[in-house]
Amino acid sequence: MKKVWWLLLAALPYPAVASVEDPLARPCYMCTADEMYERAESLGVGQHYIYNGASWTNIQGFDVTEVNGQRVATHFVPEPWIRTQYNQMMRVYDERRDEFVDPWGTVSLQPPGAPHVALEQPQSSTILWGHHVAGVNPRHLEARETARRMITRAIRFDYLNADTKHGRVLRIESPWGGVTPLISRLNLITSYLGFIEFYFDHETRRWEYLESGDRYARMQETPEDFLHADGTPRDFLYRKEYRELRPYFMDRAKWAGVEVIGELPGYVDMVFSCSRVQGKPQCRIANY
Repeated sequence: MKKVWWLLLAALPYPAVASVEDPLARPCYMCTADEMYERAESLGVGQHYIYNGASWTNIQGFDVTEVNGQRVATHFVPEPWIRTQYNQMMRVYDERRDEFVDPWGTVSLQPPGAPHVALEQPQSSTILWGHHVAGVNPRHLEARETARRMITRAIRFDYLNADTKHGRVLRIESPWGGVTPLISRLNLITSYLGFIEFYFDHETRRWEYLESGDRYARMQETPEDFLHADGTPRDFLYRKEYRELRPYFMDRAKWAGVEVIGELPGYVDMVFSCSRVQGKPQCRIANY
């Protein structure tokens, strides 16, 4: 049955791979109209797309040619598909993160192996959340495919298919360098279960898993994630109001080969205090 499930996922539609290179929109911070022409000419001969990096105003097109040894920029109105994608991405721009983040609210999916039944109250064992897509989960690839399938089929991202001729998707350069990523953030139906994020990969034309987390911390993708990035000890706080999440932490530790010492307490705040012991991460249960 599992083999058939994977065959069905393999047949899912994905956006067409572009036959020509994706165009890149470049910022021109607080530029006047004349300065936008100059910015385009500085990029060399060819077609260029420029936007005002201060106000994120509408995107402009410039065709740069060489006349008598000098570069000359001629303005043109960008193609409809470019304006569509640009406007849709700017609609979800998150200035704090410098990313395009499209948030979904109250997402409810079923994790691999969950019973296909309707429940009056959502439960963390029957809703797909970060615990299921975390890299330490033996079935994380199946769980990620479930979320990816929903994102790929979502009407909200139809604008990514706006270029019906070549299948291109506009890349937008950040004023601080690099291409600004497009993120799909799935906020789970129950807030304490946290979120799951995917990013759009221009190379594969697929939504790829980025990260996930519950109310308290990012999900563990490897055994090292039970410690801080520099390998120092790390505490994971779990308030008494959300004590039902504690066994899932212990499951992830078990999958990662991380020993947990101690017994879960009752209705009190507690922490999993994790450190490196004899070269391996180990967590101890303690009251907070």
